[in-house]
Amino acid sequence: MYRITAFICCILFFAANSFAQDNSSKTENKVALKKPDASFNDDYIVGLKAFEDGLNDIAIKCFNNYLAHENKSKKAGFAIYLLYQLYMAEGDFKAAQYNLTTLATFNDSRFNRQQMLKDQMFIETKLSCAGAKNLLLSARKNEYLEVYAKSSCPIDKDVIGLLNKMDVSSDALYSILERVQDNKELVFSTYDNLKPEKKTPKLMNFFGKYFYANNMKNEFMDLYKVYKDSDLTSLLLDDIWKQKDYKAYITAFNKEVKKEYNMQKTVYCRMIEASNKEAYNFNCDLVDKCLGVNSPDFNKTKLACYMRKEDKEKISWFIGTLPNIETVKLCEYGKYIIGKRLYDIKFIHKFENCNDKVSMYESLLKFKDYNGIIKLGGSANTEIDAAYMAIAYYYLGNNNQYNNYLSKVKDIDLSGMVKRTISKGSL
Repeated sequence: MYRITAFICCILFFAANSFAQDNSSKTENKVALKKPDASFNDDYIVGLKAFEDGLNDIAIKCFNNYLAHENKSKKAGFAIYLLYQLYMAEGDFKAAQYNLTTLATFNDSRFNRQQMLKDQMFIETKLSCAGAKNLLLSARKNEYLEVYAKSSCPIDKDVIGLLNKMDVSSDALYSILERVQDNKELVFSTYDNLKPEKKTPKLMNFFGKYFYANNMKNEFMDLYKVYKDSDLTSLLLDDIWKQKDYKAYITAFNKEVKKEYNMQKTVYCRMIEASNKEAYNFNCDLVDKCLGVNSPDFNKTKLACYMRKEDKEKISWFIGTLPNIETVKLCEYGKYIIGKRLYDIKFIHKFENCNDKVSMYESLLKFKDYNGIIKLGGSANTEIDAAYMAIAYYYLGNNNQYNNYLSKVKDIDLSGMVKRTISKGSL
């Protein structure tokens, strides 16, 4: 709504100006105005609103019209300030440069001087690399150096020479080093002469990666002793992995990997693999970080980890979180879980739809867990289910249910199995 209002106001204002000029030409011989027309001030107000609403074209027209009448006041300075930003946004760097240069005669606390310096160099790099270099060498400002280094303008010996002639900020130094990585001597000497206060995480991360990439292991380890982060820890572990020293990998992982680190999945997957090779009892949460919960192999791998630990509580909890359709994919694991008595009867029904449940039923019979058999049988969809449920109800003393489920067993061999089992008496 504001954009529409600003647009209408600007149109009405221009129309009013045109009308006033026409009317003035008709009456110029009649009456002289007592005071100058100050309606151009409305342009300033409409321009501010258009700038705020992102209506760049309208804002540019309004500010230029205002400045045609007033170019020395504080409002004029702010209008020029906004104009340079508008031209920057529009990619009109020559117009932006003109307005930015004009601002030298104004002083306003609203001006972002540091950004103005960066924009000045950015404009120069877009218009002329030679001009940008001359500005950089003459002014020697960190804001200029940082922007120049990120541009497509060349980094020659003159620019590199500035590193020894000015107190280069960490950000500007980083921007330069990124561009001159082929100059190993420069990078290495820069690190050697780096002042303690300049050893920011960003720069130390850069040097650590640089040393590792260039096979400077001693330099890398010396740096790692005083600074480490997730990236450099990953590189340390990568070097150990390449040596196939799985015990050392496990030791380094447990010592160096912090909870707050955001490591690549490979780091965690290698820890699992190393643990398997060394029969090390690793934390099952590594599976989440290695595969991710949306991986098709996640459920099997996570459950296998809990099974290896024989952690009945975690096994039961994990199975309880899975929908039945996912549990069916884990039927082979279900045989082991029930056979090792690592199950909780609350979740045993999750394996109801498994095709081969005979070994599960036999294990439950062995444990005399008749209620477990009934839960596993569920709706008795097969005669095998009905047969074992009949046995369970028999041992629970429920003859009505025993006869009910036995009547569903038409297979002679299964019926015989039920009768042979109960003829043995209480198991």
